[in-house]
Amino acid sequence: MRKLTVIECAFAAAAVLASSVYAQNPSTANSAAGPQISVDGQTYTQEGLFQRNVGSAEDQSSQFPPHKIIGNIYYVGTVSFSSFLIVTPQGDILVNSTFERNVPVIQKSVEQLGFKFSDVKILLGSHAHADHMEGDALVKQLTGAQVIAMAEDVPLLEQMKPGGKSHPIDRVLHDGDQVTLGGTTLIARLTPGHTPGCTTWTLKAQEGGKSYEVVIIGSLGVNPGLKLINNPADPHIVDEFTRAFQVSRALPCDVPLGSHPGMFDMKAKYAKLKAGGANPYIDPAGCKREFDVTEAMFHAVLDQQKAASPSVGSDSDTSGAKAPAVAASAPAPNANGGGDALVAQGKERFNAYQCVDCHGNNGEGTSDAPDLTHSHLTAEQIAKFLQKPSTDAVNKGMPNIPADSPDSRALVAYVLSIRAK
Repeated sequence: MRKLTVIECAFAAAAVLASSVYAQNPSTANSAAGPQISVDGQTYTQEGLFQRNVGSAEDQSSQFPPHKIIGNIYYVGTVSFSSFLIVTPQGDILVNSTFERNVPVIQKSVEQLGFKFSDVKILLGSHAHADHMEGDALVKQLTGAQVIAMAEDVPLLEQMKPGGKSHPIDRVLHDGDQVTLGGTTLIARLTPGHTPGCTTWTLKAQEGGKSYEVVIIGSLGVNPGLKLINNPADPHIVDEFTRAFQVSRALPCDVPLGSHPGMFDMKAKYAKLKAGGANPYIDPAGCKREFDVTEAMFHAVLDQQKAASPSVGSDSDTSGAKAPAVAASAPAPNANGGGDALVAQGKERFNAYQCVDCHGNNGEGTSDAPDLTHSHLTAEQIAKFLQKPSTDAVNKGMPNIPADSPDSRALVAYVLSIRAK
């Protein structure tokens, strides 16, 4: 399982008041899908946006055709996790190592483009989630690259230890700091909320005698399960997201990129690129569209969580308000360990906590975690492991879930149900 909420890193952020430019139409018809919004005639759900980004288990580790985006910027990531190679005369910059298991995929893409992986001199990241920065240690081991990270994400990165390897951090950045190599300069923009140190990178690219402003969006998404109300680990998270949207909208943007290809519609743009004609990655409207969609969803989720928290009024301080409870009363358990509603809730929590990253979409297991469909653990043993995961599981991002938590009971019911099929 991979943590979606900020763990052990609470820091103060100045409250930033920004205008809310968005269109939304909240709906609670499908709680598992989250609220629903409408932007420019398109309808989105919270779960739908999440799935747009993470894709299937196969998408997460499958190579996407490596290709030139614009200027000296190349795509070398997977179908659903972005990794960018920025080539310079003095060596190369890699943005996002993704999961450690994907590092060989990234290396293969770099080499297929005719470059040497050993030429990577600097490694940057979008934010401290395993699907973007877990592979940092292996990339450094293979290339000797300098690993650079935003200060606010350092505590999370230090807990990211795949296979017991310590997470390397060679230089710590602050908002507005620059990273320069071979005539190319990237500026680190702090856009917190998704993580405390979520970083949007900006740089210029030259093509056809023109200069273009490139924005690599860190992430502005509110993942399922993320608390905006009464988040004890990050009590200022609403202010942080507000700041992130304000900063992002102020950035000049000709070429929108992002930590997930779905954020900048890469598949469609790559198809157009192959067909010839104008470079489809030059898409100023694409930046605004992503900001409009993610900000609309942020407000929809915030409104839904406020409505579920009786103690939160419209003028209340949302950062310290009581968080919405999850299914205070659950159906009576059935033979599989839970009522149908409880099992459905557990499946939703399984996806929200991103257990699928390690255990697979249906719990069938991967190289990172065991098959749950053939587990012989009792309900009590499962609950105990959720509360006190092994060191290896914690290093891979599995959160600690108290046995008396509604999430624990739902997850236990779901795990019992999938092995009973």
